[in-house]
Amino acid sequence: MLDTFKKVFNGSSSGKSVLSAEERELRLRTATCVLLLEAATADHNFTAEEEHKVLDILKTKYNMTDEAVEELIEKSERERENSTDLWYFTNQINENMDNEEKYALMELVWEVIYSDGTMDKFENYVAHKLQTMLNLDHSTFIELKMKVKNECQT
Repeated sequence: MLDTFKKVFNGSSSGKSVLSAEERELRLRTATCVLLLEAATADHNFTAEEEHKVLDILKTKYNMTDEAVEELIEKSERERENSTDLWYFTNQINENMDNEEKYALMELVWEVIYSDGTMDKFENYVAHKLQTMLNLDHSTFIELKMKVKNECQT
């Protein structure tokens, strides 16, 4: 799987500019993982609850094994470190997800943020930054936030 990640992000050896469905899916998974990690680490405190939530989301959303999720997270962390901002990742999502899918992703971001029972100003900032970069309606964005917050309090 690691070779596939390398192929996707370093470019195909065939020189084709059109991505295969597999390559597109790997980029989308990586972009999703990066956004979840960005939300989880925004406050510079990656709690065990946040880590568990990210792992659980990725395993469930993509039907992945523990090993595959760990590889995805490692790759995503490297991609984050080598990136200057989130634009590349949000662009991948904007190009490959419709609004309904992006709202579902934003709900997952809120779940990660609230998984440790708190939301600080840095996490809130990242969420609003993602809302803008993903071109999401503010009122629906806030509805998702309140829904997840209420679910976490019960």
